[in-house]
Amino acid sequence: MANRVTIYIHNQRYHFLAEEDAGYLQQCADIVNQEMDKAMTGNTLSLTDGAVLAAMNLADKYCKERAVSDNLRAQLKQALDENARLAREEAKRSKPAPRTRTPKPPKGEEEEA
Repeated sequence: MANRVTIYIHNQRYHFLAEEDAGYLQQCADIVNQEMDKAMTGNTLSLTDGAVLAAMNLADKYCKERAVSDNLRAQLKQALDENARLAREEAKRSKPAPRTRTPKPPKGEEEEA
């Protein structure tokens, strides 16, 4: 069920209808507010320009974090593949060797002792 949530971003009220709860949306709004404050501090930017600058800063952080995440996923996959390869090798090594049978001498011939 969708939640109706009102949050404030840079002193502007916004109404959201979202599946996420109010606490999560407020957490997101807090991040946007921080970025807006950084963008607007010491600058004479319009609200729109400040929002665009904040959005670019957030997109930059997102892209860098995504690259780190993708790299970690690749390393994890490589480690899991290596682990599976080593497990297969170990399984092959730990299989009991097939028994070799001593051939029976043909009938009528007896083994000499």
